[in-house]
Amino acid sequence: MRKIAFKFVLAICMSVMSVLLWKMFNETQKIKTVIHKPSPISDVLNNPYMGFAPSAVNGPYPYEHSLVYKVLTWRELEPEKGKFAFEEIEAKYKLEEWSGKNVKLIIRVVLDYSTDTPHLDIPDWAYEEIKGDGIRYDEEVGKGFSPNYSNPVLIQLHKRLIRALGERYDNDPRIAFFALGSLGHWGEWHTYSSSHIAIPFPALAVSDQYVQHYLEAFPNKKLLLRRPYPIAKNNHIGLYNDGFGSRSSTNDFIDWFENGYLSVLAGDVKLPAMPNFWKSAPSGGEFSSGSEVLSFLRDDQIGQIIEMAKRSHVSWLGPPPLSEEELTPAAKANMEKLLKIMGYRLRVETAAYPQSVIQGSPLQVDVTIANDGVAPFYYDWPVELSLMDEDGRVVASRIANGLLTNWLPGQSKASLTLPIPADTAEGEYRLLAAVLDPDRMTPAIKLAMDGKQPDGRYLLGGVNVRKQTALVRLQSMFRKNKI
Repeated sequence: MRKIAFKFVLAICMSVMSVLLWKMFNETQKIKTVIHKPSPISDVLNNPYMGFAPSAVNGPYPYEHSLVYKVLTWRELEPEKGKFAFEEIEAKYKLEEWSGKNVKLIIRVVLDYSTDTPHLDIPDWAYEEIKGDGIRYDEEVGKGFSPNYSNPVLIQLHKRLIRALGERYDNDPRIAFFALGSLGHWGEWHTYSSSHIAIPFPALAVSDQYVQHYLEAFPNKKLLLRRPYPIAKNNHIGLYNDGFGSRSSTNDFIDWFENGYLSVLAGDVKLPAMPNFWKSAPSGGEFSSGSEVLSFLRDDQIGQIIEMAKRSHVSWLGPPPLSEEELTPAAKANMEKLLKIMGYRLRVETAAYPQSVIQGSPLQVDVTIANDGVAPFYYDWPVELSLMDEDGRVVASRIANGLLTNWLPGQSKASLTLPIPADTAEGEYRLLAAVLDPDRMTPAIKLAMDGKQPDGRYLLGGVNVRKQTALVRLQSMFRKNKI
């Protein structure tokens, strides 16, 4: 009899609960969906890892920037064998000062930087260890010493140098990227040949060893190479163009990565096309001549400069030596046009979510992201969704990784879920979004839209948090116990 009575009572309870759950379902269907569409803004956005990268030596500059750039010679990095001058270099090039301004450093290490005077860019001790194996030159390109890059002693010494750099800087957030400049004049992966001199350049099997040193030393940094070598394609390395602004040089660079080319320097090897390299690693470089930057900003030139930026998907360029006096209103306006094209330019196009949510329940937010720039963001920084009360306190937040680097130019979609704590008070809240600097865990990327809050987060609209009723608690209990 007791079993029958229990089953009878259970049947009644289940019937009542079914009615209640059906009622709750109907009420849930009445919750409106908010479609929030932030308005785009046209401001120049000084954001991490993009824009102009002026010299780390000087400053301040007449424009905001998040990057500085420095070519370092092996000679200054390791004046004595095994004794690296990291502290001296960091002080000389103001690394801590730049870091305090949220400005990161791009480094290129070179072994041969041609100048107007005879000199060595490798340390004296290294010159002695390779027994002077190389060519001292005094030519049209300048004066200097081009080491024999195939020398096995040089290769091993280079490996030790790059390993030391990696130990120092691979996990250093003050460093943005490494441009691989170890080979050729100015680190541009070419050597000079004329009717009376031919400076050798290493074949692919040798140059790959130099690249491999960087790959092993910098697993956490984005790297850039001057030319589309197979090792660059296979390891998702970025590319840099030291002739940006020059129509012929930039067209050559674009043709290289779009179609590949036959490299005589590399030993008559067909270098591969890398048309999509910019999707996973940066495109950067230098203006073809610093003194010509102002001419590039003329009204009759800026159109083709912007087209170059679009086709090469460029994120950063350095170092443009511009002063406040040189920047006429027209030049400044054209510079801003270029800066608004370079790199990424992110905004929320739409955000869709329920107008209200129950305490202890998840809030789902479906967003459409627009990237109006020419490149993605290259490091996996966390995307945050949060709920803020009227006093400015964050009462709920959720971090998502693996999203940011996928937001290529054009539109992308993402679904984000924000758990609402059960003890969240009833009332109206602001729904906010932000991209956080992983070292500070604070909002760090400016979006090209309105709604920016004082703390750097962006408003996606309002959400009403409703009380968790007995009905909802009953539903939760049955769900947990799988009744």
